[in-house]
Amino acid sequence: MFSHRLLTHDTIFELLPHINADQNLLFYSYLTQRKEKAQYICQFVNNQLTAVLAYLSELSFPAFSFFRVEEQDIFFPELIDFTRETIKLDENAVCGTILCQRDLELFQTFGLIKGIPQRFLTMKHQDESKLLESHIAEKICENEYSEVIDFLHRGEMRFFTRSELENCPFLGIKEGKDFIAVGGYHFYDSQLVELGNIVTKLDYRRRGLAKLITSELTHLGKKLSPDVYLGVLADNLPAVSVYEGLGYQTIMELSIVNFTLSNTHITCHSY
Repeated sequence: MFSHRLLTHDTIFELLPHINADQNLLFYSYLTQRKEKAQYICQFVNNQLTAVLAYLSELSFPAFSFFRVEEQDIFFPELIDFTRETIKLDENAVCGTILCQRDLELFQTFGLIKGIPQRFLTMKHQDESKLLESHIAEKICENEYSEVIDFLHRGEMRFFTRSELENCPFLGIKEGKDFIAVGGYHFYDSQLVELGNIVTKLDYRRRGLAKLITSELTHLGKKLSPDVYLGVLADNLPAVSVYEGLGYQTIMELSIVNFTLSNTHITCHSY
């Protein structure tokens, strides 16, 4: 009735046109920018794709993206078990992902969620007239990478990877020889631009530095793609206000969650 297998690159190519980037931004990024680094564990029912758990080991924690085909039954415990066995991950390892409300409820049904989910907003840029014309941020050079990495780690940028710094333009503002604000991208190409890793040194916050860097990064992103996104915790009201003031609008409300691939001990049930 159901089966599991790894998604091939040919199947990824076939699946891509059916994915709405606005509604499934994380999964879309796994199929595009992350396609060479991720594994895609798929479930099929009667030869029809029902769900995909995409796995990425590049971050500091086991990172996943979950996609469920609308109106299709899913044998969720079996998908979880097959995923755990395929990637050889301990069932108690704490993983991370971002889920819509329906998928959050699915994970909660089987007791996989650890801790309290954090509300998360996907925002998309809509109004270029609201961007600033300042150019005080400078492009970060290769000989500054180590300093920037330390700066971002101190800013607790959980989703930052060195490859982003190496492959995407990053901007910084300095006072003297020290960085006081930094910003860059998670993704930067014609398929998708997503701003990220925007940090201001604690003592320099509320001076508009993040707003200036975000504006400059948005200008730069718009030259490459009309679709420019960013993500922010919903309770970070000052940041949300800044982004709205620059022409961003919320297009999805999601949840950042920690979860485990624990053995659910439930078989042959579809949902």
